[in-house]
Amino acid sequence: MKTQSIIFLSIILFPLLGISQNKEISNDTLTIQEVVIKAAKIGNTLEKMPASVSILQKRNINVQQINNLPELSARVPNLFMPEHGSRLTSSIYIRGIGSRIGTPSVGLYVDNIPYFEKGSFNFEFYNVSKIEVLRGPQGTLYGRNTLGGLIKIYTDELSDKQTVSLNTEYGNYNQLKGVLHYNQPLGDKFSLTTDAVYSHNDGFFINSYTDKTADKLNTYSGRIKFSYHPNNRLKMQLTAMYEQNNQLGYPYAIYDKENQTASDVNYNRESSYQRGLLSTGFYAEYKSEKYVFSSATGFQHLNDDQQIDQDFTPASLVFVEQSRNHNTLTQEFTFHSTDKTKLKWVAGMFGFLQQADKNVRVDYGEDAVAVFHLPAVMSKYKTYNQPTNGLAGYGQLGIPFGRFEATVGARVDYESSGLTYSYDLEINDNLTHKEDFDNTLRFSQFLPKFTFSYQPVHNLNSYVSIAKGYKAGGFNSTFEAEEDQTYSPESSINYEFGIKSNWLNRRLIANVSLFYIDWKNQQVYQTVPSGHGAMIKNAGHSYSKGAELELKALPVYNWQVWVGAGYTKAKYLDYVRDSLRVYTGNYLPYVPNYTLNAGMNYSFRIRESWLKQISVNVNYQYFGKIYWNDDNSAWQKAYGLLNGRISFITGNIDFGIWGKNILNTQYNAYYFSALGHDYVELGKPIQFGIFLNLKL
Repeated sequence: MKTQSIIFLSIILFPLLGISQNKEISNDTLTIQEVVIKAAKIGNTLEKMPASVSILQKRNINVQQINNLPELSARVPNLFMPEHGSRLTSSIYIRGIGSRIGTPSVGLYVDNIPYFEKGSFNFEFYNVSKIEVLRGPQGTLYGRNTLGGLIKIYTDELSDKQTVSLNTEYGNYNQLKGVLHYNQPLGDKFSLTTDAVYSHNDGFFINSYTDKTADKLNTYSGRIKFSYHPNNRLKMQLTAMYEQNNQLGYPYAIYDKENQTASDVNYNRESSYQRGLLSTGFYAEYKSEKYVFSSATGFQHLNDDQQIDQDFTPASLVFVEQSRNHNTLTQEFTFHSTDKTKLKWVAGMFGFLQQADKNVRVDYGEDAVAVFHLPAVMSKYKTYNQPTNGLAGYGQLGIPFGRFEATVGARVDYESSGLTYSYDLEINDNLTHKEDFDNTLRFSQFLPKFTFSYQPVHNLNSYVSIAKGYKAGGFNSTFEAEEDQTYSPESSINYEFGIKSNWLNRRLIANVSLFYIDWKNQQVYQTVPSGHGAMIKNAGHSYSKGAELELKALPVYNWQVWVGAGYTKAKYLDYVRDSLRVYTGNYLPYVPNYTLNAGMNYSFRIRESWLKQISVNVNYQYFGKIYWNDDNSAWQKAYGLLNGRISFITGNIDFGIWGKNILNTQYNAYYFSALGHDYVELGKPIQFGIFLNLKL
């Protein structure tokens, strides 16, 4: 770890030797551009918004090779997404708040379309213009499940000029990605843009039983946007995105916790995950001098199939096939003030309808008869029909007085969830109906928020806030006792203090925040008593506290440096699973105690006709110690990943080389226990490749 840090700091500091070469550039003109937070809905800039927010702009998304949500881990302070073997499960943790199964605890929007199902979170990034990450509850501004925070992703805006581009890259493990983009104005009021994408890799891990890769991936995706902008007051946009994933998955290896060593991936049944994801949205906005009205309608269809050798051994024990069909319709209306009004206010309504159907088949093979003391080879068939709907009203009012501003917000939330469940058992070709279940749950909640900010001078802003977070309860899809059929809502009170500042004529941005989260009835992951599946239970009381620091600097015209650091200490205050398993005082799993992202972009101006610029990016992701389970018996020690990219820019051509995990750091990306074994998924090894981008 020390060697990695020394190498990284040397690379970061090396450009200081070149500052003397840039004396002809006037440093007085250097500034870091002020960024408007779209997620704020009322035009707040990053430095004036009284909340902890991180922004990734298009350039840094591209040069850091951020191709999906898991690659945001540590690049945003206190954000972590463990690998789960496939794109089926994509759990996001912010400040320790997250959920391994069930509904997400962090909200996700893509071009104003909310994503409710975690199975849709891990999608391919292309032509992303900006990512905003808001930490802490966002119920007074946004929809469902923002207990831990909100991620908003924006793709490129339509242009009034015809543009065509082709971006390609190739790397080891036969990694291939191609993105074709076309933008076409259709007169003065209409515009159309389309994207087509193909992504492939041969997989990073070999299944020694089949002598083939265990995690091969093919992705086909596309997006179309159509906009109508008749005047300066009204704009409308229709968006449709589709992605098809065909993935071999679950490269899990048996793990020895005592020696912290992993065996080879070695199981006899090929496991896979296929997903079709359609997301469509219609957004309309009308802007007057005093208010803005907007309407966002979204529809998402997810259809997926999972096949998984659930024992991950050469034995024929348990094989599971699961198919799901999710349809979600959302509607949001929002009124908010403009920059020309003294009071800053937002009011809105949000509603959704969701229909989720799932079919599960569990096959117990020949070896399971002796191991699990079964009467014979058997299969279980389970069907789930789960309609969910909700309605919420929310509002927020900011009242300025001098250098102070007080903000009061509230949300009233209602949700209804139903489950119809059927279970059949087949033994020796004899099918027996075992169980039916039909129930409905209803939840309602009032969520207040208070913020107080103070700006003593123009370049310094401080704030304190108190907000309530909430996530509704629900049904377990796997349960073996009647009391485990449902679980209760969870809630939190979030306290935060922050300071935002800029210095040296906006050449240095420095933001810091402190937080404490009092978390009750936390929805936690548990295996069912037999070990054949998982469910959600409620822990009594937990807390999470910590800090975040973000620095951005422009020392000279062609050199950008940044540091983003996070610290989280999250523990159970009261969690008694049974008389033998008392987890009170233990650390929460999936929460690195530290995260760090540091990096720099440095550009060499080349005054040649065929080469204009050479750009070098180096960035480092650091993860502190991570506990994997509630009893804290398994963990991943701290580790870091060094990444880089060198670009050669000439006119309409950009080409170069890239690398991830350049020092080939070995680490475990995920851990779990099941069926009497411990398993891990190893982190991806060193990756490197070339890229070529053309503007035609």
